[in-house]
Parts: sequence; structure tokens; C-alpha cells
Amino acid sequence: MNPLRMTSLCLMSLVLSACATTDPLASQSESSIASQSESSTWSEDLKPDILMVVIDDLGWADVGFSGGRSHLTPRIDAFAGDAVFYAAAYADAPNCAPSRCSMLTGLATPQHGVLTVGSSRRGKPELRKVEPVSSVRFLSPDVKTLPDRLRENDYRTVHIGKFHVGPDPLDYGFTDQVAGSGAGHPKSYLSPYRNSALSDGPEGEYLTDRLADEAIEFIEIEDGRPLFMHLSFYSVHTPIQPRQDLLEHSKRRLPQARRIEQRYDAMVSAVDEAFGRVIDVFETRDRPKMIIFTSDHGGFGPLADNGHLRGSKGMLYEGGIRVPLVIRWPEGERSGTDDTPVILRDLVPTILGVTGTDHDRREFDAHPIPSDETKVSSDDRSLHWHFPVYLERDSSVEGPWRTTPVAAVRQGDLKLIEFFEDGRLELYDLHNDPSESTNIAASHPEHVTRLRFEMDAWRDAVGARVPSSPLDSNGGM
Repeated sequence: MNPLRMTSLCLMSLVLSACATTDPLASQSESSIASQSESSTWSEDLKPDILMVVIDDLGWADVGFSGGRSHLTPRIDAFAGDAVFYAAAYADAPNCAPSRCSMLTGLATPQHGVLTVGSSRRGKPELRKVEPVSSVRFLSPDVKTLPDRLRENDYRTVHIGKFHVGPDPLDYGFTDQVAGSGAGHPKSYLSPYRNSALSDGPEGEYLTDRLADEAIEFIEIEDGRPLFMHLSFYSVHTPIQPRQDLLEHSKRRLPQARRIEQRYDAMVSAVDEAFGRVIDVFETRDRPKMIIFTSDHGGFGPLADNGHLRGSKGMLYEGGIRVPLVIRWPEGERSGTDDTPVILRDLVPTILGVTGTDHDRREFDAHPIPSDETKVSSDDRSLHWHFPVYLERDSSVEGPWRTTPVAAVRQGDLKLIEFFEDGRLELYDLHNDPSESTNIAASHPEHVTRLRFEMDAWRDAVGARVPSSPLDSNGGM
């Protein structure tokens, strides 16, 4: 390993111990790291409005701008054409709650403790070979969130839709909320919703449309404050319940498809319609505007289209963590495709910088997402995932598990995956093998050694625990 690299990592560990630094690969001086912002700042009357739109379980190729199904998402694709598509963007985890907690805190999953949805010990205990790391169900309200910080900067912070970070968004920095709770999916997409945080509409009202209506109502309020809106659609998570008119259209368009596929496509179309309606109104606000579109993780295996990517929701292969991310920056001048690897927790320092909100980057395991003016070489940064848990199988996989405890790191074009049950290591060259079809670990031991060192250093930096020794036949240690 480059000795300068090793020196940097050692210094990083010392700084972490003394200052609670959580940005292990930052190379800036302490003064620049701690600065308020590396992005544009705004006068009080020009602080930008921020709209963050998160889709649940959306597949990489469920949208046209990533090379997928353009017939489903014309409004989203039109938006992406005038914005920056981050083609190497990743979720922080391959399922909902941990990814969302990181997206709203700037912290890696081991730092906030929400490692998975529900128990880390899912599935049949007699089939587990290691003891997984325990996960907490919800983010602690004591953890400072993005809306907490924006609220201190006089933002109105509005949450609409799925939350899954904790029981009530109002406990996590939001000034207003509709439909958010600790639930991971809706009981029904058709009213009555049976959601204590959302009043029922007329019988048969469609949830995706209702959430768009609620968002528009808040967007139309001009109270002198800048707006941060976290619009988090429950779609396209199960249950697969489409709007009837869109289902009929899907049947005509895809007559040979399975019924469940027609229903899923209709749900994606509903999201596209709703997104278009919301941004049309958002664009009428007077302030500079930043619009973010993404998914919380990879697509659900049995239904979503992850294109050429291997795997799906619940896995650390690309299909489980690669997400479509598009940002329209406030300046409105940047567009095109950016291949720099980024991770969704990077949105926190990015938004804080754009809004001129006081923050110390050493609080986050995240980097501001690069703009044209602030490029970060992908070879200088590692992205890490830590998923030391079990997930039972779904219909997209064979065997008892969708995943066993696992971790991964990407640096440059190389990605190393470590499986904790048997110590298996898989190395992929994502430039030449984006489908992760050929494990090159045996032929490139030098890269395996280097990336293992990166993994260990990062785990130490963020306090990541690993699964413990194999269970005995009685289920004890």
C-alpha cells in the first residue's frame, strides 16, 4: 500500500479518538473540513427551497433515464434530462430503514445503529452459522438529523409519506408531517388507508395521488421561510395495488406480461404522474430550487427491473444498493451524467452546504456530492457497506437466505465483498464487469489485501461490530 495512504489512515484514527471524526478518508485541512460549506451560500431571502423525492423499492432500470423502461416514466425522465444523473450512486443499505436513517443523518449504519429492518436474526435459527450483530429498530431522537439542522437555519421542514426512521417525523426535526410513521409499508394503497397519521379520503382514493396532493398543498404555502420537503412515496413497495385506469393502460401496453408485472408497471406510472404534478407546482416558488430524486435502495427482486445489475433488495451486489439519483442544482446550469461514486448519506453535507447551514463535516461519514467545480477523484475515496444480518429468502433466490451477514467496499472501479459466515471474498472490476459475473479475487490478491485494509480501518473508525463465532448446536455461543 502507498505509505502516504497508510499514514493518512493512521492519522485519521488518532483524530477520530480525539475529535469524534467520522470522515475517515477526508484529505482536507482541519479548517476546511470544519468550514460551514464547500458549496454556494445564499442571502436570507435567497436560501433555496429543497425538494427531496424518495421512491421505495424502485429498480435501477424502472426509469428510462438509466437506460430502462422509458415508457413508464416520461415526467421523471424529462426532469433528469435537465439535471445531473449520478450513475454510480448507492444506498447506504440494501433495505429501507437503515438506508433512510443514513440519508437523514449523514451517518453510516454502524454509527446510528439501525442495521436492518426489524431483527437481524430473521429466518430459521438452526440455519444460521454466525451470530449476527444486533440492530436497533428506530433511530434515536437524540441523533441530530438533516431537518433538525435546517430548522435551525429557519427552514420549514415538511415530511410527506413513508418515514420508517422512527414512530413520528415530528420527533426528528420536521415541523410538519403527513402519513409518516414507523411502518415500512402501507396497509392499503386505496382509501380507507388504516394509517393513524393520514386521514382517510373518499373511498377508493389512491395513496400516491393523495401524497402528491398533500405535498402540493404545503408547497403552495408562502410564509417567508425557505422550504425543505421530504416527499417519500410508499410506492412501489408491496402490496402491489395499482390505480385501476393505469392498470388497464398497462394491460394494453403489455398484453403478454404476467398480471403482477402489469400491476407493478401501473404503480410506477402512478409515481411518475405524481412526481410531475408536484414539481410543476414546486417550480412556481420564488426562491432558487434544488430537486433531488432517488430510491431508498435497489429494486425488489421478484418485481423490479434492475437491468444488468446482479442481485436485488437485501443484497450487497449492485442490484441491491445501486440507486437512480438525479439532482437539479439551484443554479440550474448543470446537467448530464456524472460517474463519480457517491452514497446517499452524502446528501446531508451536500444540502447543508447548498443552504448555507452551519455544520462541521467531521460529524459525518459523508462527503458533499461533487459539482462541476468540486470534483473528487473516485480513486481517492472508498464507499463502505456493513450489513452483518440475516434476511430470509424471497422468490427471486434459491436456498434459505436472501443474504447472510456481509460487508463490502468500493474504491475506484474495484469492489470487494466479504461474507462473514465462511470468510469468502469476492472481488469485481465494475468497469469491465458491471454485472459482477466474474470474481477476480484469486488473480488479484494485492487488491484484496489493500481493500481488506480499507475495510478494517473504516470499521474501526465508525465502530462497526462484526458477527461473532459460529453457534453451537443448541443455539448458544
